[in-house]
Amino acid sequence: MPRIFVVLTLAFAFSLVGCWEGITRSIFATVLSARGEVSVLEKGSTNFRRLESGANLSAGTVLKTSADTELNLELVPGALTQISGDSELKIEELKLAKDGNETGDAMRERIARIELRHGGMIVLFEGFARFTIETDQATITVLPSCLFKLDVNDSRTRLTCVRGKLYVNPKSGQMVAVDGGYFREWPSDQGNAPATKDHQAQVDTAATLQAARELQELEAARRDHLPF
Repeated sequence: MPRIFVVLTLAFAFSLVGCWEGITRSIFATVLSARGEVSVLEKGSTNFRRLESGANLSAGTVLKTSADTELNLELVPGALTQISGDSELKIEELKLAKDGNETGDAMRERIARIELRHGGMIVLFEGFARFTIETDQATITVLPSCLFKLDVNDSRTRLTCVRGKLYVNPKSGQMVAVDGGYFREWPSDQGNAPATKDHQAQVDTAATLQAARELQELEAARRDHLPF
């Protein structure tokens, strides 16, 4: 075999390896528990229906919770959230990228992108992913090992970070970082403020810590019931 042919063949093979991005697929959010009435609008549908046990929540799904409702979800592995009553949330994107299609293949990337239209959610993020949350006032980028509470209404977005760090890009203004132990609101002229100096932030911190324990217990119980 001519030497030049071998060289060209190897160069072509290496170029394919270098360009290959792995296998990306959409996944479903997992319902860990639901208390109260939750309505679901699936992608392509025009009517809300009641959330059923074991339902698959894919990208494009809109969730609405009634008063005194609590919905606990796993968005992607390691990203857990508790959604409070009177909330509306849309799942924009949930994806996994792997080196191959087998169970043991290495994970390349996880993507979770949601929109909190109004209401409240507590997030515990212990994994790794490109995780973003959209509100009317800001885009929030969640970093690993983060625990926080997010509240949204028609006029403001309030963020209380209990642990870790988040980056927030408001609709008007520059991107800012919010560290654990601080809270902030948008729109507002005030910067980050210590949670220990604000009564509502202290209440939110206590509720967030309690929700984190519940989410961890629910995730552990689900894992224990998974087939080997």
